[in-house]
Amino acid sequence: MRAVVCHEFATIHDLVLEDIEPPALADDQVRIKVMASGVSFATGLIVAGKYQRKPPRPFVPGAEIAGEVIAVGAAVTRFNPGERVFAGVDWGGWAEQAVAKDIFTHHIPDGLDFAQATLLPLSYPTSYAALNWKANLRANETVLVHGSTGAVGLAAVEIAKARGARVIATASTPEKRQLATDHGADFTIGYEGLREAVKEITEGHGADIIFDPIGGDVFMESLRCTAREGRLITIGYASGTIPEPPVNFLLVKNMSIIGLNYGTYVGWSPGDDGTAYADDNAALHEDMKLMIEAGKLRPTVTFRFPLDEFIAAYEAVESRISVGKVVVEPQV
Repeated sequence: MRAVVCHEFATIHDLVLEDIEPPALADDQVRIKVMASGVSFATGLIVAGKYQRKPPRPFVPGAEIAGEVIAVGAAVTRFNPGERVFAGVDWGGWAEQAVAKDIFTHHIPDGLDFAQATLLPLSYPTSYAALNWKANLRANETVLVHGSTGAVGLAAVEIAKARGARVIATASTPEKRQLATDHGADFTIGYEGLREAVKEITEGHGADIIFDPIGGDVFMESLRCTAREGRLITIGYASGTIPEPPVNFLLVKNMSIIGLNYGTYVGWSPGDDGTAYADDNAALHEDMKLMIEAGKLRPTVTFRFPLDEFIAAYEAVESRISVGKVVVEPQV
């Protein structure tokens, strides 16, 4: 099969497209013909060896896949060849075939194509877990979503709105702010004058929940526009800067800073295969399926590249010209 291979930690430009043997199938795994695989900012960090998880080399990048079941392991009962599925994998997604554990594999809801389904293994669950599991989002609260037109940001806008929140979305351009509005944001603002804009919209109250995949200066400004008893969720540092907040803000405002690494729940922590969270994840995906069927979640893909254009695919993410998801399609 064709696959993009990382032999040594380096850059996306150092990856090579090769013919390799398909991965072995374990008893609790599903073999998938990959029709679409997600491309994310984190992919570059993993390839560079700068992510918290370092795969054994050589490895194939890509953690979000969607496709058709080819075969199932001896212990698998929920899937059959020919079914449309999406799955989260440790790595291996940028290839014509991949294997995924059955507990991290799910049927694609009707109405979604394979590319759209690549947002369901990690992007939407990250936003769902952050807002519902960690921040305990309640109806009528004000949620400020940063990076609102990225894959997880747009998902956060939709999920917060579906839960009855008032949503403020930040984005860098008028076109991106319009997209956030189209996906449910009640207000959209730029990053300049962030604090003042949030205070004005909320009449001095501040945001009850802030969803931050950016870090850096955006995080520091967010501290200053969080409401009393507010929750600031940090899920990543796309700015490249990990903030060092003054903890007195937490005391003065009775607020919380909450970290969310969804990988914890899908077996990405050392010594933890994710089995303990299988029921929680199953409930999460069932709830998301219902929201998709109700038209409340609309996974968005803006760029689709054949597998041999994986560099261009990553550059679309890195340059921030993309909105929603970018995918590679190994069968094209």
